[in-house]
Amino acid sequence: MEFEIKEWAATEKVGSAYSFVHHGKFHGVLETKVGAYRGDHVHPFDQYTLLLKGKASNYLYVDGERVEAPLELGKVAVVPAGVPHILVPEEEIFTFEWWDGDFIADVCEGIFDDLIEGRVGPLD
Repeated sequence: MEFEIKEWAATEKVGSAYSFVHHGKFHGVLETKVGAYRGDHVHPFDQYTLLLKGKASNYLYVDGERVEAPLELGKVAVVPAGVPHILVPEEEIFTFEWWDGDFIADVCEGIFDDLIEGRVGPLD
């Protein structure tokens, strides 16, 4: 069994991030700073997030409504395929994430603009 860990989606303002592919599934280990966000996109595969440190919420856009889903330390949160989402930390966080396939993300426009305002994200 062999895999290569690479730097991924990391910026000085957002936080460090590393990724690897194992058995055809994309995995990420991410640090996200206060004042940053991750996401504002949608995936064709389910996404799983394990919060290892800090406090944060996923915001999901389901059936035309935005739903806040606070993450719990040590508990896996699932964002179903096709659901627009954004991850917003309340304090510095450390997460382990994986998808049921490759990392493919299409940007969401206009859904989470108020949550992005005044924050930095992976595309900044």
